[in-house]
Amino acid sequence: MLLDPLADACSIIKNAETVCKTTVVIRPRSKMIGTVLRILQANGYIAEYESINDGREGKFKVELLGRINKISVIKPRMAIKARNIEVAEKQYLPAINFGMLLISTNQGVISHIEAKEKHIGGRLIAYVY
Repeated sequence: MLLDPLADACSIIKNAETVCKTTVVIRPRSKMIGTVLRILQANGYIAEYESINDGREGKFKVELLGRINKISVIKPRMAIKARNIEVAEKQYLPAINFGMLLISTNQGVISHIEAKEKHIGGRLIAYVY
């Protein structure tokens, strides 16, 4: 039974990176997973991804670069203010300027770096480094 598709997608990526796979298939397809993959691609964590409509729930085909050490969702999805982003950064990331938090805001899913620049808060979704 599938309860959290984003958590499943993160664990699939983490397990594939652990065994040095170059491609991985993530299903089911969702907007949230697509947005997270777009951010990971923009920051150089994955190479490319492709959305495939198979007539059922759909899937993503992701090409990995081997640059992800750890990726995981943050449960429960805690609300965070713009001034407290650095506190969460210290809690979830191993070092300053190493890794990225993903935050769901009213402007969509963005990285913590963009959230600090725009001075907006939201809910913590995931982290990657």
